[in-house]
Amino acid sequence: MKLAIFALTRRGSELGGRLKELLPESDLYLPLKFAREGERAFEGLREAIADAFGRYEAFVFIMAAGVAVRILSPHLKGKDEDPGVVVIDEKGRFVVSLLGGHSRGANELARRIAFLLGARPVITTSSDLNEIPPIDLLGKKFGWELENPESSASVISAILNGEDVGVYQDAGEESWQEGLPPNVRIFKSLEELRRAKPKAAILITEKAAEGLPHTALIFRPKNLVVGIGLHRGVEASRIEEAVLKVLRDHGFSFRSIRNLATVKGREEEPGLLEFARKFNLPIDPFSLEELRRQNPPSPSAALRSLGVPGVCESAALLSSRGKLLIPKVKFKDITLAVARIEAKPRGKLYIVGLGPGDSDHLTFNARKALEGADVVIGYRKYLSQIAELIPQKEILSFEMGSELERAELAFELASSGRKVALVSGGDPGIYGMAGAFFEFLNMEKKVPDFEIEIIPGISALSAASSLLGSPLSSDFACISLSDLLVPWEVIAERLRKAAEGDFVIVLYNPASKARREQLLRAKEIILQYRPPSTPVGFVRNAFREGQEVKLTDLEHLPEHEANMSTIILIGNSSTFKFGKWMITLRGYKDIRKGGKNEGKESRDRS
Repeated sequence: MKLAIFALTRRGSELGGRLKELLPESDLYLPLKFAREGERAFEGLREAIADAFGRYEAFVFIMAAGVAVRILSPHLKGKDEDPGVVVIDEKGRFVVSLLGGHSRGANELARRIAFLLGARPVITTSSDLNEIPPIDLLGKKFGWELENPESSASVISAILNGEDVGVYQDAGEESWQEGLPPNVRIFKSLEELRRAKPKAAILITEKAAEGLPHTALIFRPKNLVVGIGLHRGVEASRIEEAVLKVLRDHGFSFRSIRNLATVKGREEEPGLLEFARKFNLPIDPFSLEELRRQNPPSPSAALRSLGVPGVCESAALLSSRGKLLIPKVKFKDITLAVARIEAKPRGKLYIVGLGPGDSDHLTFNARKALEGADVVIGYRKYLSQIAELIPQKEILSFEMGSELERAELAFELASSGRKVALVSGGDPGIYGMAGAFFEFLNMEKKVPDFEIEIIPGISALSAASSLLGSPLSSDFACISLSDLLVPWEVIAERLRKAAEGDFVIVLYNPASKARREQLLRAKEIILQYRPPSTPVGFVRNAFREGQEVKLTDLEHLPEHEANMSTIILIGNSSTFKFGKWMITLRGYKDIRKGGKNEGKESRDRS
């Protein structure tokens, strides 16, 4: 989307600069006194808008909504021509979809900007307020062609007013049907829908449709491939006439053609090129060797002339990777066949670290992954912390202890072609869902056929450390006290080794409702190697509601107050209290005195 951002004040200009970095496809317009290199400077806002209007698909105004309305009003012509308009207050708290919410994507743009800025989107369109899928945007989302956009308003009105609306779909993604109101009914056949005589209808089909309500909204999935064999010199008009006849005779829509397919060399035929360009259809050419490996159902003269069993059927099957719908049809100098695309899209799995929970500490890449996902899977508590960031997503929530179930569901959905975000508190690689997912793959001997991207997050130990000062400036060991997956004997031995080795010790999962004694036993083990005065940091709900930070010592560790949201940091021999801070020495004092490790330590310093 070609996008222009306008700001007026210094604060608005700073926000505009930040937004420009997040939206690299945008141009930033600023008053001359605030503009920097690479930004477009203006002296008068009215003149700048007049010059920019018509050159951008959407505008973002960082200013009062009234100013934007008055500036834009002379240029507005109508819903089908006006750009999308979004307004943001200069503090970046609210992002308002002002114009072209559906028709120009302003609602999605407002949500995207709010997501990136950590702001609140303000959407006022009726379908969004009533949590009804944006019917008029289905084509854009799934790559379907809307045959009759003039019917959009009538169908949406019928849905919102509770009138009877019928849906028939025989092709394309069906996830949009989830959450439809009860007055929208799904029909198994076109004939069944016709007999029901609903007030309005929605069709997603490659088939020709007749005898429907005049308010029927028809989407054409691009799922047909037309294979073409032809002699040289065939005119474009003859190819068009043949394709139209074949599809019409078999009850299919021309608008559902995704591409053409033929033998390599014929894609440069002037008649075929002209036909393809007229209807913006790509041509997929295949070599003789590729065609020879096919076994088409119809005999062909191409076996004699080209040494291949057929062109039109074989090319259609190769390009679609699906099933043959219409076997070869012969015309003078032209053969045609039609296949349906059935190859599923390649899925993707994002394993996303949410950090401590506060959206201010969610990384930009994590926001992008959540934005790009179709479905978000996670522990109920973690999902509630990011609820405002995923209002339009399919949400699948689980209780604690269901890690393998979450991993299995994420695998299944990504394998089916979905884009899945599997969320994890903190960092997904530290006692998180990355480990659970890969352990599931290993246990079940599963090999993913989808892309996997792991998005790091601020870990619980990093969050707790930052609240305490600098307790992890030296070597440290992380140990989980949960004996659900690891026997207590193993945990106890690790505690002894870490304490004996003078590591700072970070304790995860110190206690739960059903598990209270492990922390006390861990304290007893560590006291065998550390004095009771050893500094201890106690952090609960870091950067979340109910945050609690205590600086105490090993003797007075408040083990009865710990829970699964607590991180405990136990100092080593060089850890000390400094006012309200917990500090572990790194060793810079020795360097300053010219210690023997000065050169090496300088290289090791972060």
